[in-house]
Amino acid sequence: MEDEAQAKILQLLDVISVEVAANRGETSSLRNETSLLRDEMRAGFGRVERRLGNLEIQVESVETELRVVQTDLRSFRGEFERRIAPLER
Repeated sequence: MEDEAQAKILQLLDVISVEVAANRGETSSLRNETSLLRDEMRAGFGRVERRLGNLEIQVESVETELRVVQTDLRSFRGEFERRIAPLER
C-alpha cells in the first residue's frame, strides 16, 4: 500500500512540475508585456509633462503681453484724458 501511495505522490509531483514549467513561460511573457506597458506609460507621461511645460511658457508669454497692453492702455487713457479734458471745458 505504501508503494502505491508513494507512486501516486511521485506521479502528482510530476504533473505539478510540468504545470509549473508551463506557467513559468506564461509568467515570463506577462512580465515582458507589463514591462512594455510601463515603458509606454512613462513615455506618455513624459510627453504630457513636456506639453504642460510648453503650455506654461505660452501662458506666461500671453500674461506678459497682456500686462504690456494694459500698461499701454493706461498710458493712452491718461494721455487721452490729458488732451481731451481741456477741450471739453
